[in-house]
Amino acid sequence: MNRALSGAVELRDLTDTRELDGLFVLHLVSEGSPVRDLALISDLEDIAAVGPDTVILLAPGETRGGWMISAALRYAWERRACAVIIPEQPFTASVIELAKRLGVSLLSTRRDMTRLALDVAIRIGAARAESAARVRSAVDRLAAADDPAQAVALLSGELDGAPVWVESAGVRTFAAPAGAGGEPRPSGPPVTLVRADLSPRDGDDGALRAAVPAAAAGFAGALLAGAAPSLRALLLELRLAATHDSLPAVAITALTGLAPVAAFDEPAFQSPAGISAGPFDDAFHAVCLLSDEPERLGALVHQLWRLAFPDSPLARFDGGWIGFLPVTDPERGAESLDRVRDGLVHTAGLPLAGGASQVHRSAAEARHAVREAWLAARLADPSPDAPRADAFVDFGRIPARLLGRLVPADLAAQLVDVLYPRLLGDPGAGQIIDTVLAYLSSCGSVSAAAVRLGAHRNTVQTRLRRAEELGVTLSDPAEVLPAHLLLAALRRRER
Repeated sequence: MNRALSGAVELRDLTDTRELDGLFVLHLVSEGSPVRDLALISDLEDIAAVGPDTVILLAPGETRGGWMISAALRYAWERRACAVIIPEQPFTASVIELAKRLGVSLLSTRRDMTRLALDVAIRIGAARAESAARVRSAVDRLAAADDPAQAVALLSGELDGAPVWVESAGVRTFAAPAGAGGEPRPSGPPVTLVRADLSPRDGDDGALRAAVPAAAAGFAGALLAGAAPSLRALLLELRLAATHDSLPAVAITALTGLAPVAAFDEPAFQSPAGISAGPFDDAFHAVCLLSDEPERLGALVHQLWRLAFPDSPLARFDGGWIGFLPVTDPERGAESLDRVRDGLVHTAGLPLAGGASQVHRSAAEARHAVREAWLAARLADPSPDAPRADAFVDFGRIPARLLGRLVPADLAAQLVDVLYPRLLGDPGAGQIIDTVLAYLSSCGSVSAAAVRLGAHRNTVQTRLRRAEELGVTLSDPAEVLPAHLLLAALRRRER
């Protein structure tokens, strides 16, 4: 790592006699130790107030005897100071041994301590000024970046190739070098993770992060903080471009009547056939993504989609997003849906449910495609305990087991309240409902239901009898299926 990146001088700059004459090394932990501050100490107890990476200069009055130097070394070790400089004098070898055990560099000098302190202060100030100038220069060059990926690459280059990335909701969207990880490797040198928020309100735009050697953390922090406004502007520019490109898709979303369009005035299109933009000249899939937290995930979803499908706009509506993906051939179409499934719906456990339409081939079919994708997404089950495949559903391959999710949880709660009021009023309603669901899911087998619940068979039978007493009919096939759908939807809502 370039020494200029540290934003501070290093011990080698002090021990090099060409820079500061009259210093003698008694023990040196590392020439590369950063020097971020200095303290001229005339009272040993004042060392307790110094910060890490400080060079401590002991006034002559505080070094009368090896015990005082030993005490200074211990104080320095507690404060993680990098070095102690003492006036030249005779002392025992035990002092140097103590410096070695504590990992504190020890130097001596013939020079006047006050003059030496001034020289060191000048060097630290010059290093900080150089660091600030490099930050300003890098931030100025960011103004010419065309997109976040180029800006992140520039920052990585400024940090000698250290990993730099944009992180939102725990997921990386832009990273340089490409594919580089920011976590320290067990066999590699230790790194420090540096962060700068991309929103002054700790909003949904995430953070700019870097993994750098500890000595470069100060410079990296200043660089990321200076770069954050430019990165945020580039991300907003991407979002604005995506919004502009998605207006045709927004029009289709509004025409479906599925949900009011959020954050847009309804475009003045009268029919999908009048929309020229979009992949409607050839075969296409519609893709719908749903979330209970669209505001929090909005920026991340748009970034991930833009990275995966830069030529396909994504439209926002209340509760989710709609996009269209061209299908040049069946294999490519399947690959696109796999990228949505693996890159968005399953990324870092995001609370997203996804659905895809069948293949359609004209703008006139766009409305039907959106309805199919939305319906498939409504059936998808993103809960942690559900099968992974259920989080993204293809309309042409809807599993029958998911059809019960068509019953809205709020509606189910109202209907259960009307149809089974005594059940909801029972103190053991939760256990009874779970038992009924386990029994029906086990094709009417009490033993299998007991295994599912981890309960005794007699307990299951007792709860089933109680359910019948409370109005839940389990012997009439015409009532069993509606009861199962309503109670399952109710339990989803409660969880």
